[in-house]
Amino acid sequence: MGPMNHAQSDPESAGGRDRSASILFWKIALCAATFSILLYANSAGPSSEFTGGFGEDTCVFCHTGAEVNSGQGKITINGVPTAYMSGAVYLLTVRVEDPDPSRQRWGFELSARTEGAMQAGSLTPVDDKTKLADTFNGIQYITHSEIGSPPGTPVGANFLFNWTAPDTSAGPVVFHAAGNAANASFDERGDRIYTTSVAVPPAPSSGPAPAVADGATVNNASFELHPAPLAPGSIAAIFGSNLNDGTPDCSSSFGPDGKLITSLCGASVTVGNIPAPLFYATPGQLGIQVPFELAGANSAQIVVTVLGQSSTPRTVFLDAAAPGIFALNQAGTGPGAILIAISDVPGVAIVAAPAGSVEGDGVTSRPARRGEFVTIYATGLGVTSPTSPPLATGAPSAGEDTALKAKVTIDGIEATVSFSGTAPGFVGLNQINVAVPESSRVADDVPVVVMLETPFEVKVSNTVTMAVGPAQ
Repeated sequence: MGPMNHAQSDPESAGGRDRSASILFWKIALCAATFSILLYANSAGPSSEFTGGFGEDTCVFCHTGAEVNSGQGKITINGVPTAYMSGAVYLLTVRVEDPDPSRQRWGFELSARTEGAMQAGSLTPVDDKTKLADTFNGIQYITHSEIGSPPGTPVGANFLFNWTAPDTSAGPVVFHAAGNAANASFDERGDRIYTTSVAVPPAPSSGPAPAVADGATVNNASFELHPAPLAPGSIAAIFGSNLNDGTPDCSSSFGPDGKLITSLCGASVTVGNIPAPLFYATPGQLGIQVPFELAGANSAQIVVTVLGQSSTPRTVFLDAAAPGIFALNQAGTGPGAILIAISDVPGVAIVAAPAGSVEGDGVTSRPARRGEFVTIYATGLGVTSPTSPPLATGAPSAGEDTALKAKVTIDGIEATVSFSGTAPGFVGLNQINVAVPESSRVADDVPVVVMLETPFEVKVSNTVTMAVGPAQ
């Protein structure tokens, strides 16, 4: 149960007895359904009003056999801000977990309400793993979908969705969630139900204003210092202080329009008065996409706004291209984010780095062979080709060609480029597919550089390295 049960209306007053009786009958009827109906209904998400908040039942009403929170597992709500800003969009994650190996399926239901038990903001699925249940008495309920709860999944599951905050005048918001750690036994018995609640206050009307130092906006791959220009469509990093609502680390998501959101954990950014999509937000750093609309401009003013307060405008310079290669150290130096195009093992990405130097879940490393194709990940290659469909700011790409074609040198030797464009499915990310020259040195620190010819000069990227081995 949540902390706000005192706000529950008296069921004995003004027809409350009849309403409570009808709801109870409805819930009993639901749980009295045949096992097969129950199985399919709940695998696709429960009905409304089972979060345990404001006097509601939890999923244990139907999933009998154990008391609420009696197992070794738990349900958590992650991504909730320390204080919310009016209309800000927050990517939340509900995680349901239980170490018992017999737990093989997972589900949840969540609501967001004010202390007066009214709907607080809005909930929106971001993928097909969650969905909205029926709205009941004006309250939204978000839950797992059938796709989001496949059987045979051990340990736990994550469910992601967006919460758009209400006006701060709504006061504190309370999230209630109930999770099901199910045994996938094809009936409702033996499952374990966990509950949690989180209260979030509105952001204060005033506080420290965001501060961006002069020259503190740079290419997020090369980190080349100001006055180095930025290219429209590229990924840039803004450094400063008080750059969000205080939440330690906020990751972005796509909004209902299919584009990257422009408000994250209380922060928003304009570049030349154009809202910039946000990749991440921490108190000291923001990641943005420079809007494509600025193509042709020589400079623009950047302004960061947090909780209604804006930073001093800072000037950034712009150019048609400003290439930067991503590096594994996330500082623009050393081994680059360069993958071998054809993996030795399906589903495993191979970094063109010394063997064994990069190891992790689904990733490994080895030297790229002479003549082998690799993919270089970069940003700042500029606008897409006029022969490609226009790519909107904040929209994931479909692998469009860039108007300016990148050239690449590996070990100082011009390499054959087969593709210079946007990385499919990503925002602001470029990829260049290139063959390793046959005459390259065999070494672990072969230099790699990307160049683009603009109407006035050749733009040169930062230098990263890759490992090259002999041809097979």
